[in-house]
Amino acid sequence: MKSLSNSRITAVFFTLTLLCIPLSGQAADRQRAFVEEVLSGDTVRLAGGKILKYAGLESPPLQHIIPLVRAYGKNAKAYNESLVLKKNIWIEWGSRLRDRRNNLLGYVYLENGVFVNLELLKAGHARPRLTPPNLTHSEPFKKAALDAQRNALGLWKETPKNPFLKEEYIGEKNTKIFYLPNSPELERIPQANLVTFRSRVEAMAAKYKPCASCRESASYDD
Repeated sequence: MKSLSNSRITAVFFTLTLLCIPLSGQAADRQRAFVEEVLSGDTVRLAGGKILKYAGLESPPLQHIIPLVRAYGKNAKAYNESLVLKKNIWIEWGSRLRDRRNNLLGYVYLENGVFVNLELLKAGHARPRLTPPNLTHSEPFKKAALDAQRNALGLWKETPKNPFLKEEYIGEKNTKIFYLPNSPELERIPQANLVTFRSRVEAMAAKYKPCASCRESASYDD
């Protein structure tokens, strides 16, 4: 009886092991989710409350001191909504699972196979933000952005006038800290206290120190 019992236990264990093996195909390396709300051109809220940031790109912010950037941010959000709002998606995870704000980071696909991250770049509603170790799709992302720029699509329409695309930084005179032009911290700073620098080198030469997001940008941008 003891031997029979052990055999049954072994059989049950073997069956459970089989059930735990991932299925081949899409479900093996991607996780399904439902988009409850679109927060911006590159960020969504999933059913259950988790916030997902699209990996490998950055859309113009909805809050910015310059109206043109806000307008591009609004367009990017609308385009993102047209793709994913109230839809099931598949998330492909990279090596880095969360950003510095602790939001999830992932590559998003629709059920019909459309690669959402890439579509945003193709339409010019985002620019590449390639942060190691999540560099899986670097080359197609760069190519899509270059094509959008050549065709003057989305935020590339008025490149010379668009500070979101320029290598410039905004400093606060009182604290001697400088920020990226799309940093949300700038919303609380009076316009009279702001000064513009053409580069990080210029800002640091003026004895300004980088904000946390500026330090991360210098560490991770490709």
